[in-house]
Amino acid sequence: MVEVMAELPYIGLKILTFSNCDGSIIGLRVFLKKSELCLINVYLPYCSRANTNEFLAYLGKLRQLCEELQCPNICFVGDFDAGATNTFGGLLEVFCMENDFIISDYALLSQDTFTYISDAHNTTSWLDHFVSSFSVHQAMFNMNMLTEFMISDHRAVAVSIQCSHLPEFDDEVMEPQPSRIDWLKVTAQERENCYHESKNLLDQLQLPTEVRHCQNFSFTDEKHLEEI
Repeated sequence: MVEVMAELPYIGLKILTFSNCDGSIIGLRVFLKKSELCLINVYLPYCSRANTNEFLAYLGKLRQLCEELQCPNICFVGDFDAGATNTFGGLLEVFCMENDFIISDYALLSQDTFTYISDAHNTTSWLDHFVSSFSVHQAMFNMNMLTEFMISDHRAVAVSIQCSHLPEFDDEVMEPQPSRIDWLKVTAQERENCYHESKNLLDQLQLPTEVRHCQNFSFTDEKHLEEI
């Protein structure tokens, strides 16, 4: 599934493409002195019930990429069309919980952030994300909205990654961890059931947005604990 489109060995860089993704996923694999970093750009389908199966299939492909790349330092970035109040946002959060990823922009940007502007409806949404492994999230700093740049109807986001803080290669070979759910093998009916179950569970949550996006993995925020 992973294909090398171009390789620049002198600067330790490979440009990756992925079969069966219709150009929606492309990435860079950066080889550092003692580590590596995979940055995968995504452009996922528009959030609607009709596209739910396709969205879940793409999440399955992202999980499969992780297993193929076997890179502990990975970040998926781009237009997920997944907001805090839409169905895709809930499915993305479930994906992150199941696969130990963090939506880094929720943790590093203010809660009033928006990345998309709809001129037709005069509304704003937060649809673009950095979905990171824990190691990449820990190395991120200075994430900012670039308000002076507009890319179509989306706003640009910039972040710095301190590569020296990434885990170094270890001599021990780690066995790949099996996925809890292989979305590529899930039937249409099972995806439909997942859609309804996830929506029902999310609709029952009466938590402030700040609590739902909390990235305090030690669960020490007393205000959030009271809300829960």
